[in-house]
Amino acid sequence: MKRISFIGSGVMGTALATAACKGIDPNEVVVVDIVEEKARELAEKLNCNYVKTNPEAVELSKYIVFCVKPQFLKDVLEEIAPTLQKCIREGQEKIMVSIVAGVESQTYREILGIGDRQIPIIRMLPNVACLVGKGFTLIMEDDSYTEEQLEELKYILRESGGFDTLPPSQFVAGTVLTSTSPAFIAMFANSLADAGVVNGLLRHQARRYALEGILSTVQYLLERDLHFEELKDNVCSPSGPAMIGVKKLEEMGFRSSVINAVVEAYKRFDEIGKIK
Repeated sequence: MKRISFIGSGVMGTALATAACKGIDPNEVVVVDIVEEKARELAEKLNCNYVKTNPEAVELSKYIVFCVKPQFLKDVLEEIAPTLQKCIREGQEKIMVSIVAGVESQTYREILGIGDRQIPIIRMLPNVACLVGKGFTLIMEDDSYTEEQLEELKYILRESGGFDTLPPSQFVAGTVLTSTSPAFIAMFANSLADAGVVNGLLRHQARRYALEGILSTVQYLLERDLHFEELKDNVCSPSGPAMIGVKKLEEMGFRSSVINAVVEAYKRFDEIGKIK
């Protein structure tokens, strides 16, 4: 038996499969996709295995990671249900891993026709930075899986970046923050770069300086464990450029705009997780 199969080889499926192939023997990794050529090309690139059908991927591995869009998940689950039930009857150890935003574990169980204790389901959501090994993945606490099973999964995917666990009551709030913030930060970085160009920098200079400013600030905050406001106050000297800029951001509703964006994203998570 292989260790891990990835159903879906889109952006996140490719990122996690790549991390797995760096963390363990690629021969222990299986990929599959509705577009067979995509899976074949990925397998050739990573030197891992590919199969033609989702049931094959389920039968082959211990961990099965669902990397498909919510609207396609029901069809995938209905397709693999007979194979999964057969594996259960034969006593094979199977662990479902979901990175599908908003879809609860109970939805998987209902569609697959499995009981609460028959198969562990680990819900997690990585962010896009796992593509370069700097991602952050949040995992929902659940008594269906053991600590050993979770640690093995984290070991397999350790090359994707960092991990943290959250109780169900905080999981959506946490994943909204970690998964959507790259988009918001990219918008902010682009705005900084545009401002640099307005002030006379070349585009490539402005882009680099904006990114360096963000990266160095994040590193400083993490290493010094500073409160965000403390750093802001340290940078903003009386009547200085930073203070004048902060004043303008406040006048334009910068904070409330960011807060509202995250709150609206949170609401959307509930909507996309409702499988028809």
